[in-house]
Amino acid sequence: MIQLKCPHHSQTLEDSTTAGEPSLRCSTCKGAWVPSETLDAIEDRAFDQELVKGQRRYGEHPTELPCPHCGDKMSRFRYRGYSLELDACPRGAGFWLEHGEDRDIQTVMKRRASNLRRAGFAQKQWNRVRRGGKSGSLLDRLKDLFSR
Repeated sequence: MIQLKCPHHSQTLEDSTTAGEPSLRCSTCKGAWVPSETLDAIEDRAFDQELVKGQRRYGEHPTELPCPHCGDKMSRFRYRGYSLELDACPRGAGFWLEHGEDRDIQTVMKRRASNLRRAGFAQKQWNRVRRGGKSGSLLDRLKDLFSR
């Protein structure tokens, strides 16, 4: 079995869990190697299944950190367009998460789900108004009442 090494300390990574999912962790920096399917599972814990997650990588650029999985230089990207930056295997095998970034991912996904739900509600309300229905707000109902 191949032993993966921390990209910062070259220390052998140990079996662990990250956000309740299997990962390999560095005992020195507490960073974690998570396979792609593990990142998907972390996201799914914080995101409604019926919503579309959208694009994951924005502003991708090379980094000097070696990938624990393949040894090639990892790429760094803005996670889902937020200010959180993650490192990824150039061959798609997984991601390197610095200590605490699993919580940041869950926060981003919860915020993203909330924004998508709010946008969907606003779109439904707008469609209703366009079709001539009442918007449902008190101000609009008062306007309707006094415009008769």
